[in-house]
Amino acid sequence: MSRWGGGGSKCTICTKTVYPAETIQFEKLPYHVDCFKCTTCDKKMEGASKAEKFEDTIYCKPCFTKGGFAQKQKNVKWVKKDNTNTAYSTKFGGGGNPCTVCTKTVYPAETVSYEKEIYHSGCFSCMDCQKELKTSGAAKFENKLLCTKCFGEGGYRAKQAKITAPSGNTGNTAYSSKFGGGGNPCTVCTKTVYSAETVSFEKQVYHSGCFKCTDCEKQMNTSQAAKYDEKLLCTKCFGEGGYRAKQAKVKASTTGTSSAAANGRFAKFGGGGVKCVRCVKTVYPAEQLSYEKNVFHSGCFTCLNCSKIMSPSGAEGKKLPDGGVDVYCKKCWMDLGLNRAKLNPTE
Repeated sequence: MSRWGGGGSKCTICTKTVYPAETIQFEKLPYHVDCFKCTTCDKKMEGASKAEKFEDTIYCKPCFTKGGFAQKQKNVKWVKKDNTNTAYSTKFGGGGNPCTVCTKTVYPAETVSYEKEIYHSGCFSCMDCQKELKTSGAAKFENKLLCTKCFGEGGYRAKQAKITAPSGNTGNTAYSSKFGGGGNPCTVCTKTVYSAETVSFEKQVYHSGCFKCTDCEKQMNTSQAAKYDEKLLCTKCFGEGGYRAKQAKVKASTTGTSSAAANGRFAKFGGGGVKCVRCVKTVYPAEQLSYEKNVFHSGCFTCLNCSKIMSPSGAEGKKLPDGGVDVYCKKCWMDLGLNRAKLNPTE
């Protein structure tokens, strides 16, 4: 008995003695580590944050969602107790309110606040893919909590845009003043993005956490980004997805008149300019890098596999049918087997 720290209570599942060193506490009840399993799939759960409970049965989060128990849980009326200052609640700072998802009490020290609602950290997950979320990677449509990927792929952005009320007299609230006041809707999640947290790209604004590639979800900075229609992409996915060729077809042939726009801002780069084959934005002489008769911004001349910034002497390229070129660092060129003659490396 001393091996486990002495004492002990009865396990809720097997009713045998469970000692402190082998106990998982869930909903104020003790369990053996090996007994703490999902009733549906028999999966062993590695802690209370991985579990949900309906009536007297415990489930893993995926089975809880699939079984529709979240909705059933909401139909059970939550009654606030008078004796909130118990030893357990004091451990978390006292008091507590119901979680928006599971309706069980969530105490201050375990609270995630989002859109004026509160959640257990373990309950704050995407309702479509069950991925656990951070507030910076979350979006919401009506009462549905989603990750930004599911929000985009599910067409919720368009639905949100239809019902979003125009911004009125929001005033200089404590929250908005924290970020410099005011704010505009983020292009991805449509929630307000304030000046101090803004990423600007192609005349649109984003939260830094929302500025990710639509295809691979890699977080980017503006020098690593490209865009096709309304799709935000990293330069690697932009090249591999054939978007360069598509962009070239729809690009208006206005290059003949563009030289007239050599104002003071463009004079800084030497005036005039052509399009970078990677991001399809204007590249001016002072920032231009040429490779295989194609021009790049120096920041756009990166390996399509590992995103390493290169010099022309450290690069290998594969010509494309549209006249463009995919560039790789020498290491990735060899690792990917692109040095083989059949893959038509550049001469």
